[in-house]
Amino acid sequence: MISRLLVGILFCSILVASTSCTRKDEPVAEGSGADTAKSALPPGKLSSEGVDTTRMTLTDSSIVVKSDTYPKPGGRVVNVLVTGVDARLGERSGRADANHLVRFFLDSGCVEIIAIPRGTPADAGFPDTSTFNMIANVRTAKGQSGYFKAVAEIAGVSKVDYWVEFGFSQALGLLELMGYRDNAQQTLRVLRSRKAYATGDYQRSYNQGQFIRQVMLRTFDNTDDILGQLAMRAALGLVETNLTYDATQSILDQLRQRGFSSQSKDRVWVRVKPDDIQHFQVFDFDSSKVGEMDRQISHRVDRTIPDSARVTPVNVETRLARMVARAVADSAKRPVGVMQALQGAYQQRAWMQISNRAARSMYRDRICSLMIYAYRRVGREADAKRAEQFLELDRSVNAGMKAD
Repeated sequence: MISRLLVGILFCSILVASTSCTRKDEPVAEGSGADTAKSALPPGKLSSEGVDTTRMTLTDSSIVVKSDTYPKPGGRVVNVLVTGVDARLGERSGRADANHLVRFFLDSGCVEIIAIPRGTPADAGFPDTSTFNMIANVRTAKGQSGYFKAVAEIAGVSKVDYWVEFGFSQALGLLELMGYRDNAQQTLRVLRSRKAYATGDYQRSYNQGQFIRQVMLRTFDNTDDILGQLAMRAALGLVETNLTYDATQSILDQLRQRGFSSQSKDRVWVRVKPDDIQHFQVFDFDSSKVGEMDRQISHRVDRTIPDSARVTPVNVETRLARMVARAVADSAKRPVGVMQALQGAYQQRAWMQISNRAARSMYRDRICSLMIYAYRRVGREADAKRAEQFLELDRSVNAGMKAD
């Protein structure tokens, strides 16, 4: 079995992936779904399948969290910012629709997960009367450094040490690495959902933080030598990040030396900042329960989503086919044209949205090969080697997953 230990700890927040890969890259306005969602959906009745559409029934418990009840570990701390980016298929920029600061307290062997709802007020450079000044828009308006500064201020920390960013397609790949190979799409829908809850994005952000916590505890003790290391390297290859494999291993080793384990339930906790809302539901995101959660959520919110807004594996494959055809036409004389056509899809790992695994592998191989060729033609040898390394790792990991 491929170890999900390292992937689970730093990247399981795939749930934090973007809200949609087909929406335009305009700023999100307060009240447009990026808000605190103060009102619940109108009460309904049992559906024809007997599903209660007025509440979620898979909750383990309801809790009240207060800022003065959290542990306050001291000593060295490493802050890793995990961001789910909302960008259309093939584009390279987008909003920060999911924001999670994972804090590793190295001397105490503790982990704090700070979830920041996307509608949290932050200066994105718009007029004071604008409703666009929120953390979701800071990344595109003020760049990465401005975004890091805003997150640190909201979280009450001095700085961001490492960062991890990914979109919808990459999130699917990370989920598969974490053991959700057969239901990654369902799991991502559950983790992205906000309209099923009265507190909207606050509950969604808390759900995502709990998902990170649960995967961390479930997998921490499963250290599987070579295959686990391969999975971690593949995960790093899927995302945009300044984390290295050695830095990741060092963080985990130091936690382990301080006694952190899968039984350390009191050593990892989730908090939401700002702490405007204190009541949350706690769900169990075990793979075996995701399908039922997705069914309940769909009965509540699917009626609010027009068919034209839905993203399906079929139309993703159609769009990728057009991008590849355009790149092939340019490959003989215009390597720059190849990069223009495929750079966004390559960085997003867009082929992960194709459910047919044979077709997915074909598009991965074709896009990566074209990018490697184009990089070499324009003298970008380092980028070509990175693409080759990613392709080799991804093939190896997928072969290992098939053997499980």
